Amino acid sequence: MKEAYENSADVTEEWALNDYIASKRLSELGKPMWWSMAQWVDGINKLIETSDVIPFNEDYKSDPKVEKAFHSCAIINLKKSGGKSFSLSDDLSSYIDSDWDLLWEQIQEINPDLIICGATYPLIESKLGCPQKSAEWLYHAQGYHFIDFWHPSNQWPHKVKYYSLMSALKQSKELWMPKRSFVAELLE
Repeated sequence: MKEAYENSADVTEEWALNDYIASKRLSELGKPMWWSMAQWVDGINKLIETSDVIPFNEDYKSDPKVEKAFHSCAIINLKKSGGKSFSLSDDLSSYIDSDWDLLWEQIQEINPDLIICGATYPLIESKLGCPQKSAEWLYHAQGYHFIDFWHPSNQWPHKVKYYSLMSALKQSKELWMPKRSFVAELLE
């Protein structure tokens, strides 16, 4: 994603997004983008398990599997310092230039099967060498699969974002499908 920010009156000092998210339930986070991310991860897990796009979960806010899916993913912000709700591309690009080694180290440490870039792929593309477009919105570079997709806070309806991402991923599942077996554990 782009950068961490919190404009809540309760937050009066610096904070770490990872600690903040890990200590909260989805319902406490309050921003619709977290629900979008949770739906995406849940849908991806089900796509891996069944090889099919499972219908949008209308009861996602009360489904413990959606909560579990959300807490199973990792989030990396390009800009590590707190910012505002809107980010300028030039500002983000300067952070990418200065912090790319740290960003790449985080990706390698997490070692994800799939990286969904929330409106950030064009900003990192030049750092990936010569990425190969593999399918709709899917690029392969340096051993990782990147999805060039909307930011989860995009104002499109949750269903539109969900089905757009799941449809594109289903079309290319042979290319990015994880080889690891822990996916079944997440789905239990």
